[in-house]
Amino acid sequence: MPRSALRFARDPDIAGLSQFMISLLVGSEMLTEVADQFMPIMKQYRVFNFWEELESEIDNTKTYVVDRNSAAPHWADTEQCGIRATHLEMMKFCTTRASGYTVMREALTRYIKSAPTAIETRWFHEKEFLDAEHRRQAEELLKPHLEFGSTFDKGAEHTLEYYLVSHHSSVQFTGRKQQAQELKENFGRLLNSPNLKIRGGHRIVVIYGLGGSGKTQFCLRYAEENRVNYWGVFWIDASTRENAELGFSKLGEVAGKGSSFLAGKHWLSQCHKPWLLIIDNADDPEMEISDFFPVDGSGHILITSRNPRAKLYATAGEIRFCGMDPEEGINLLLKSAYTQHGSSSQDQPQEQLARSLGAELGYLALALSQAGATIRRNIYTLEQYLRVYVGYRDRLLPKSMSISVNNTNAITTWEIPFQKIKKHMSVENKDAVDLMHLFAFLHFDGIHESIFRSSAVNSVDGDVTGVVYPDIILSSLQRTEVAQARLRQALGVLTDHSLIDFDPDTRRYSQHPVVHRWARDRLDQEEQLSSLNCTVGLLARSISPYLEASGRTFRRSLVPHMESCLQKLENFAPSFPSTIGSANSIERFAWVYAECGLWKKAKSLQKRLIDFRTRYLGRKHEDTIRARYRLGQTYWNLFDPRLTIEEQRRVIAARRWIWPSWFAYYVNPPWMPDFISYYVALSDLTLALWLAGMRNTSKVIGMRASAGLLKLLGPDDPITLNAMFNLARTLLHLREWDRARDLLIPVLRKRKKLFGPNHPDTLMARNELGVLYCERRQNLAIAERLVKNVLEARKVVLGEEHAYTLWSVNDLSKFLCERGKGSEAAKMLEDIIPVVTRTLGEEHVGMTMTKGNLAKAYVSSGRWMDAEQMLSQILKSMPTGHPDWVRTISGYVFVQIQLRQWRDAEKNCMDVLELIRRKKVLAKDNPRTIAIAEQLAHVYLATGRHVEAKALRTEFRAMHKGLADKLYRIVPEGAGIQSR
Repeated sequence: MPRSALRFARDPDIAGLSQFMISLLVGSEMLTEVADQFMPIMKQYRVFNFWEELESEIDNTKTYVVDRNSAAPHWADTEQCGIRATHLEMMKFCTTRASGYTVMREALTRYIKSAPTAIETRWFHEKEFLDAEHRRQAEELLKPHLEFGSTFDKGAEHTLEYYLVSHHSSVQFTGRKQQAQELKENFGRLLNSPNLKIRGGHRIVVIYGLGGSGKTQFCLRYAEENRVNYWGVFWIDASTRENAELGFSKLGEVAGKGSSFLAGKHWLSQCHKPWLLIIDNADDPEMEISDFFPVDGSGHILITSRNPRAKLYATAGEIRFCGMDPEEGINLLLKSAYTQHGSSSQDQPQEQLARSLGAELGYLALALSQAGATIRRNIYTLEQYLRVYVGYRDRLLPKSMSISVNNTNAITTWEIPFQKIKKHMSVENKDAVDLMHLFAFLHFDGIHESIFRSSAVNSVDGDVTGVVYPDIILSSLQRTEVAQARLRQALGVLTDHSLIDFDPDTRRYSQHPVVHRWARDRLDQEEQLSSLNCTVGLLARSISPYLEASGRTFRRSLVPHMESCLQKLENFAPSFPSTIGSANSIERFAWVYAECGLWKKAKSLQKRLIDFRTRYLGRKHEDTIRARYRLGQTYWNLFDPRLTIEEQRRVIAARRWIWPSWFAYYVNPPWMPDFISYYVALSDLTLALWLAGMRNTSKVIGMRASAGLLKLLGPDDPITLNAMFNLARTLLHLREWDRARDLLIPVLRKRKKLFGPNHPDTLMARNELGVLYCERRQNLAIAERLVKNVLEARKVVLGEEHAYTLWSVNDLSKFLCERGKGSEAAKMLEDIIPVVTRTLGEEHVGMTMTKGNLAKAYVSSGRWMDAEQMLSQILKSMPTGHPDWVRTISGYVFVQIQLRQWRDAEKNCMDVLELIRRKKVLAKDNPRTIAIAEQLAHVYLATGRHVEAKALRTEFRAMHKGLADKLYRIVPEGAGIQSR
């Protein structure tokens, strides 16, 4: 039935629309359920759909009672026809000339003729089905009885180690006993379906249905009552993909594996103890929910969704939630309405009113609970509420086509208390309305009061957004006790009317997702844009420009709220940012994404920011340069040296013309800038050039950066220490070990004093000093202990799967090879290859490093064929001419010589030497060049070509036997080098 028919569908008993009439509207839950139940059996019948072609006239209004799309949906293998009659006159044939008579008679005649054949076929298939069912039942009786499984055996005791659920179920939760029993049975019985094996042994139950039907509360109560049966219970908010990934990254962080989505998911895959994973609010039909299923294991997965198609993921059954059982629903309504449920509820007229109201609410759990809360606060009596409710619902339905029929009942229950708040416009009520508009654009969960307090603290730097805030926000920015009390009063108004929930344990506010959507949709477009800008500005203010370590947890909690705002900005203003203020807000969002390791998201915002500032401020403006500097840092963390160098060179070029003062400009010429920000940019470029293999250029720039910062900041400043460390790392790879050591030792000592022994920067310096000793083959026992300690500390501080932790594993493998423990090193590196693949990817520089060290371990343990295969893979992905390419191909040639592949070894040596002669990628007296020449001479001598070997020694006079072995660190298994 279309909404236009509502005007004459009123029920005189309740002075408005009845729930039954609403259930007949297009898209209603009841019609959807009827269609879902009918579709599977439709092919068993002949279906002919008719629709009215004449409008019905009631109360001087004409409309179609049931339009064509509803009366004759486009189903396969069905017939349809319009009847020239009103809804009341359809299919009433007084004569053979009546409209539709001929069509109806012809269809019935055809159906009668085909009936015997159809009946006989149906009986045949029914007999086959019954025979198959009897055989299956007999086989089941003969099978031995199996319990649930090894990790979920009955009677087994499991200690609950993890309960990562951020909410409690409502104290008013009631009912759903039948569904709870069904869920236990679905999780409890042994299943042998193919789907179960495909999904890695997980038992997946999908709970789907209307928003507000109690799916989340049901899962919370199930988790609380059954937690003793599990080793771990984990809750993932899947309202967006970003939030789901953030949830898994928290699991990885808790487990000490690293704060990344893949780390958390992999950890759960490796847990063979019983666990329960609840994936809540997986409503997006475009999201692949199976991406969040652990690959291995045999846990229980519970999915809640408003999308009926989510049931396709079920392997252990699905449960559809709609209205509650009437008796349970009435009990919930009265329990919510009266503190002492029993006295008032047992009054017969009162219970009858509750029954009438429950029917009008469709027995929807959230609507019942909200209605009860309104009655409990004496806003209306039970009798008044029913009358007021019907009136509001009548006004909402025809007015807003954006409100779905199924949500109308719940939305009306929130509209009633909200309108009550608006009518009594005291200061706290007006503030409550303004806060409700802001909450509509935050994420619906985890709204911490600290957002407002931090916003007040950070306002000292001035307004970063340029938006006009409501009075409640301007008041909170004053940072006074009075202002904070005003904020709490406004929040109290919303919680008192059950428009938001408050968790006293976590001190956080939340909204039901349907309430959240209603709060936003009830605003017109201009109001939505204004509230969205205020919310973005509020979040930006709460982010400290100093990014103190003490506030890292709080800033991480802002990510879902930032995601929510950015999604709305994409809808309202796809070309954001559009103002200086919004650009400043986006910049702070990018800081938080980068701090949380969400580099790709940070990159996307930083590129938008640079484009805007370049257009409106110019490429030489300080704000543009600062944004470009941070983008370069993001590219570095994405291990993209080429783009990192490009951005940093642009920063340096701009810095040449942006001087800190006129005095500095006159003291130094433009081509010789001498100020801190310029030298910091040079130091960052030093690091990028080192990663790109441009070591000589990195050395020159690093020396200038270090000298400049030493002069301007002194030797103890952390910025100077960073520059010294970057230079030391470059010198180490250029084999200038003494100079590298002279820089690393003071850097390590001062970082330890400034930051502590386990700060990431201190660990980096300690690790590099250990690697230096390894390269020099000095103090190997001490060096190995240094790197081992760094590895253990990084596991605790950063997580087992963090990139720098994996880096330490690679460095430790070098020591094992040096000590003749190649097999142990190979095992260690083989174990982390899947981790590197999962966390960094096949193309990442970390994968190249790991494979290179694994090849060395194979050589050390005499696994020549494995080494050749691994080095061949590396060379295919490494750019020709890169210094590490020369080193890698030198090792490849060494392996080929051991395998007596003389022709291939000769060709590779000739190609490298020709490249060195032609492009001068290395000097002729460089140790790497000499090593290649030495290997080629070895090939000549082994094949009896003494003249050619002599000529080669004449060209490369620095050649001496054994250099190639030393450069590639070939130590046979068990022949460890003694440390000096």
